[in-house]
Amino acid sequence: MNNNEAKPQTHQAKARLKAARSIFELADTNKDGFITFDEVPKLLIETNKLISEEKYVPTNEEIESWIKMTDLNKDKKVSIHEFEVLILKALQAQGIDLDG
Repeated sequence: MNNNEAKPQTHQAKARLKAARSIFELADTNKDGFITFDEVPKLLIETNKLISEEKYVPTNEEIESWIKMTDLNKDKKVSIHEFEVLILKALQAQGIDLDG
């Protein structure tokens, strides 16, 4: 891959990470810097709006599963850092260059 191909992917990764941070801030309704169980539904609903027009209401099992997958230090809340790790892993899985 030459440098001209990497730059658009890196730009795409940065744009998606910026969007993810905005969604995190929107979901963090009490502005404590963490997403907790009660805040996860809003995050999942907002994320779903980006990919689907269908109405989505997450179940308790989906919320618990998302927290388990994202909460790296197992404190039952998700920090912006933990959320960014999830997003970066998803971008890498899609083959998007993060280094550029």
